[in-house]
Amino acid sequence: MMPSRPTSSTEKNLLQTRQRIYLDHAATSWPKADGVTDAMVEFLSNVGSSASRGSYASALKASELVRSLRFKLAQFIHAESDSCISFHSGCTHALNSVIHGLVGSSKAIGDGSHLLVSAIEHNAVIRPILVAAKSGNATVEEVPADKNGLLSADDVISRVNGATRLVALSHVSNVTGAVQPITEIGAAIAEANRSRTESDQILFLCDAAQSLGYLPIDVASLGVHALTAPAHKGCGGPPGIGMLYLSPRWHSAIQPWMQGGTGHDGRSDTMPESMPAKLEPGTMNLPAIAGWLAALESMATSGELNESPNESAALSQRLHVGLNAVDGIKVFGQPGPLPIASLDFGPDLPPDDAAAILDSEFGIEVRSGHHCAARLHRHLGTEAAGTLRISGGHGTTSDQIDAVVAAVSEIAAQITSLA
Repeated sequence: MMPSRPTSSTEKNLLQTRQRIYLDHAATSWPKADGVTDAMVEFLSNVGSSASRGSYASALKASELVRSLRFKLAQFIHAESDSCISFHSGCTHALNSVIHGLVGSSKAIGDGSHLLVSAIEHNAVIRPILVAAKSGNATVEEVPADKNGLLSADDVISRVNGATRLVALSHVSNVTGAVQPITEIGAAIAEANRSRTESDQILFLCDAAQSLGYLPIDVASLGVHALTAPAHKGCGGPPGIGMLYLSPRWHSAIQPWMQGGTGHDGRSDTMPESMPAKLEPGTMNLPAIAGWLAALESMATSGELNESPNESAALSQRLHVGLNAVDGIKVFGQPGPLPIASLDFGPDLPPDDAAAILDSEFGIEVRSGHHCAARLHRHLGTEAAGTLRISGGHGTTSDQIDAVVAAVSEIAAQITSLA
């Protein structure tokens, strides 16, 4: 007889009492930055109002939180102004807003356009682009990646043609941690745009889900026109809130993907024309906004935001060197600025089972599967079952890296002994 599934209270007690090594930061950060929970509770307990929906004191406080976060994020990524920053329910929603707002039915990037994506992209990029391309009679071309999930800048640039209107690339692979040559590609796109008319410009879209809060981001230096990111990963904030940066040159072109109340000119039957209000229908997630603001302030004070590249790179080096010394496994990715690696134990131990063993026997929490980036696994040769992904973040220690390497080594040795 199979044992019954533990009750939720039992699971809660287990999480509280056992030694827990959390190495799934590429999915979401944990623990959250200091002050996040308190800020969210404070808002719910003592403010509670909607932003832009009233002129009483608590409503004004809510609006001030929105303004403060918008301004801080604009400064953080060196945006032209805070009107370039719109808030969404997450990075996925932000990506859908910019893709559906500019491609396909909106006609800003219209019929017959060529859309360029890469093999490393998350489904949050691939799926809306495929839908938008179909509605806009556009073609989608995929740029392959190498065995480490790295794109060639020359390969991307060589595929840009006269019909290209969108290039969408992730800043960092969520499977291997490979940092893509965004700056070089952005410079080439800027050069191509100089000879194009205003209605024929290429939009360069960057998914920074894995990089914002870990790597310095300057949208001008990167050459991107749109950039999306969530609060809950490198920024140490809560889930349920994300941002879209959109260059001013695209403000008039983008059309609202969703419609609803905004608190601006409620007499009109249409969404506002001004940014960012035109992309922000409905009631904002104010508790999450309060939490994100607190996270940015706390992590900036502690020095964790965009922390010393040497510290994170040292963890990455330690992780990859350790894993590559283990016999019987295949490691994907290479040392870089972020401590992320994927591995495969081979046919005798699927990633799902390996993750379960690491959790139950060693108290190590990692991610198994395709990580919502199935196209990359075709290039890695792991299409059937995906990989086991280990991803560190703010607060990850060298002892934790050593612990997961030792556990992987022990599991691999057991597989070999049973072969």
